[in-house]
Formats: sequence, C-alpha cells, structure tokens
Amino acid sequence: MRRLVVAYIAILLTSTASGQEGLPSVSQHAIGAQIAENAIDSGGLESLTDAYMSQMLNFASTGNLSQFGSNAINSVVYSGNLDHVVQRFNGTQSVGNKLALGVVDVFGNISQTGNNLAGSVISNRLEFADQLFGADARQSVLNSAEIAILYGSVAQYGANIANYAEAAVAIGTATQTIETGAVQQIDNRLEVAAMMTVSAAVTQRGENFGNIMISDTVDQVTRKFAGDQKVLNVVVLGDGASGVISQHGSNIANLIMSSRIGSLTQFSTGRQEVINEVFDSQGSRVQGGGIAQTSDQRVNVIILTMPAEGGDTAIINVDQTAEFPQSSNGTGSASQTGNSLTVDR
Repeated sequence: MRRLVVAYIAILLTSTASGQEGLPSVSQHAIGAQIAENAIDSGGLESLTDAYMSQMLNFASTGNLSQFGSNAINSVVYSGNLDHVVQRFNGTQSVGNKLALGVVDVFGNISQTGNNLAGSVISNRLEFADQLFGADARQSVLNSAEIAILYGSVAQYGANIANYAEAAVAIGTATQTIETGAVQQIDNRLEVAAMMTVSAAVTQRGENFGNIMISDTVDQVTRKFAGDQKVLNVVVLGDGASGVISQHGSNIANLIMSSRIGSLTQFSTGRQEVINEVFDSQGSRVQGGGIAQTSDQRVNVIILTMPAEGGDTAIINVDQTAEFPQSSNGTGSASQTGNSLTVDR
C-alpha cells in the first residue's frame, strides 16, 4: 500500500522595484500534511498480482526489497540572487515504511529510507531570509520491519531537515526559528522473530537537522531552537544472538558554516535525544559482540572556513545560549556538543 497526501502550499514570486535592483522575492506558507506510506504484509500476498513481488516474498526469500518515502515543502533553488525569502511551515510531514514478514526467512537485502525537508533556500546571494518551523510542525520517519530469520541484511535510514539556507556568496539578514512544541523524530525498528545468523548485518541510522546555514559571508543572523530532536533505533532478536548490528543517531541544531560572520545570536532551549537499543525476546538488553552503538549531538555550532580570497582578520560578534538537555544511551561512543566554535583555516 502506498499513500501520498500533499500539503497546501502558498507561493508568491515577485520582482518589484522596491527590492534591491529588482531582485525576486519568495513567500511560502504551508499547513496540512504530507504523508508517504509503503506497507507490505505477508498475510496479504494473495492480493499481490506482481509476479516478482510474490516470488520475493516466498517463505524463504532470496530477493531484495527497497522501500523509499520522501516529502519536501517550501523549497527554493535559484542560481541567481534573491531579495526576500519568507518560509512558514505549521503542518506535518511523515514517512512510514512498514514490512510485516514475520514468517519469512530473508536471505537477500532489505532497505528502508525516509526523508523530510521543510523550509529550504539555495541561491547565489540572499539579502533577507526568515524561516519558521512552527509550534505545530512535526517531521517523523518510521521504518519498521518484522521477519523470521535474517541471513542477509537490513538497512534502515531516516533524515529530517528543517530551515536550511545556503548562499554561494553571501547572506545578509536572516532569522531561523524552530518553536517550542515542534518535533523532529526518527524511529527505526526491526524485530527478528527467530534468529539472526552470524553473517547477517543490520544498520540503523537517523539524522535530524534544524536551523542550518552555509555561506561564504553572513552579515547578521538570529536563530532560536526550542523544539525536540529524537532518534530511536531498536532491534529485537528472538534468540538474543546477533550478527553485526550498527546503530547511530545524529541531532544537529543551529549550525552555521561561513568564512565571515558579522553578528550572530543563537538561543537553544529544546531537547536532543538518541536511544540505541538491542533486546532479546524477554526484553533484556543485548550488548557486546558485533553490536556498535554511536551518537552525535550538537547545538549552537560555528564553523569558520577559509575565505575565498585568503586570510581574514575581521571581528566576529557572537552570542550563544544553550539551556536544554542532551541525552544518549548505548555501549559505543557518544558525542554531545554545545556552544562550539571550530576554525577550519
């Protein structure tokens, strides 16, 4: 089953004398829902008429299966210069990839991918930008699979991006806001009813990005992150024995990459969380062996790059505040960073 619902989008493109040199301006406002769903249930095979699908979902499957869902809203890509860009999103984006193959032994490869993008502008030069991911806004990805015995591999990946601005030359004045109540969430879930062989492999990865800005020069920027970013990677093994399992979660909020920054104010009061877990059929945690669990969480990150024409001695005025929790679990490496400055010159 596949279902797609596209949200309401209001777009205004103007080129007026009031803008700098008659540069075009864009205003985008979106509400409602974007939904992408892919679902396969082994109990409903009689309804499938495609010969390949029927063969692939035999009780011992050697075929490969890929599920992919993607939503994008309020997006501008322009090779020239832009005057004003205003983007508002107060809706929901969701991707659901679901496999119910609890009686199927999988020898092939299963891939589930979900992506959501809300509020994106890419241009050569951007005079003014105002991006909002509202209090009612939500991005979610759910990749869920149930199989009997895993001989092959399962790869589950999800990504959410909200408020992305990139200009090759310069960004003038910009505001990026993710309000309290906004959510970016990724759930990767796999249940192996019987066992996972030593040659089998599972990869689960989730990435959330909010308020991202990239430009050679940035004049004046104010950004607020007050939402929630969460990644949940869960594997349940029937007999508790694992092959190779890799789980990773990344949450990035208020990141700016530029060679010159005039004035920057960043304020964060939201929450970031990564949970990586492997359980047996009794609900007990499984650790060690071939299980690798990692996380990377960052907020209020500045990366200063080399100017196109060489060194620069300009003064940067930065005000950063981070007042919210970052949490992760798992047995592998975990990185949590707040209010950081990296000089890459």
